[in-house]
This record gives sequence, C-alpha cells and structure tokens, in this order.
Amino acid sequence: MELSPISSFDDDTEQARSAAEQYPNALAQCLALSDWSFASQLAMLPAAALPVNNVTDPDLPYFFQAPSDMIRMREVGDACTVWRLDRDGLRTDSPGPIRIRYTATVTNEAILPASFQTAVALKLALLLGPRWLGTQSKLADLSRRFEMEIATAKKNDARSASAVRYDAGAGAGGDWSNHSTW
Repeated sequence: MELSPISSFDDDTEQARSAAEQYPNALAQCLALSDWSFASQLAMLPAAALPVNNVTDPDLPYFFQAPSDMIRMREVGDACTVWRLDRDGLRTDSPGPIRIRYTATVTNEAILPASFQTAVALKLALLLGPRWLGTQSKLADLSRRFEMEIATAKKNDARSASAVRYDAGAGAGGDWSNHSTW
C-alpha cells in the first residue's frame, strides 16, 4: 500500500488498529472463497432443540446447531440429504446425528500456505485501501493482484484429495457422455 509497514497489530498507530480490526474480515472472506484443505473440518452434529419462538419446517423437520467456527458449509449428510442453512441453524430431512464438512475459521496461522497468506494480505490491503490509498488505480491494481494470488492459492491447494464422483450409485465405470467429450 506504499505505507511504512507496521511491526504488529499491537502497534499504537491508527494503521495498526485499522489492520487489526479488518484482519479477521479479510481472513474470513478468503476462507469462504474455496474449499481449502487446511480449513476443512468434519463433524458429527447431534440433533438440537429449536430455538425459542421458532417454527418447525415440515419439509426439513430436523434441526442442528451449526458449529460456531463455521465460515461456510460444504457437505451435509450423504448425497441424498436435503438441507438448508438458516440464520438459527441447519435444517435437514435426515435425523441426527448428521455428518457435515465445513470450512472452519483458522486460528493457527502457521498452517496457512504462503500463497494463501499473501492473498489474505492483499485482501486486507483492499479493505484498508479506501482509507489509506489515494487513487482508484492503486485499488484496481491491488484487486488484480489479489485475484491472481487467490487463483494461485486455489491451484496450489487443488490436489488435496482423490477425485470423487458426485453421481451417487453410478459405480466405478465410465460415463459415456463424459468420455465422448474428451
């Protein structure tokens, strides 16, 4: 951002206070962008009681409390589970306990890959830019650099699991329409 760097978020400067305030937002926005291996969390949720003054949905009668560290839900139950994430929690058509996979908040920054850390720093600069940068062209350049870095981080993290078929029950055989387009 063409500013003198802060030594830590604890510096007694306006820049450090602004950075400390916006860093959790920058990190959460970057985590929400992809299904990162380093932020993926598996959990079994027990059924929960509906919050007070809440109504049961007859189509999704089972209720679960979403994890407090969840950034984004990735999977719920099996391929046939119907679900919806509401403000108050998770509703499904399957009784509990239910398996979920979600993107969790990362508190140990040491596990973050370098390209992801750079992307978070660029996102932080974009959030602080309107206050500390003078021109739109500098913000546009930061935005382009962020898009390139987040794409690099996604590419670097892309091979973190084996390929999975999403056509449940189709078996290991090939799909003629998929093979015909190769």
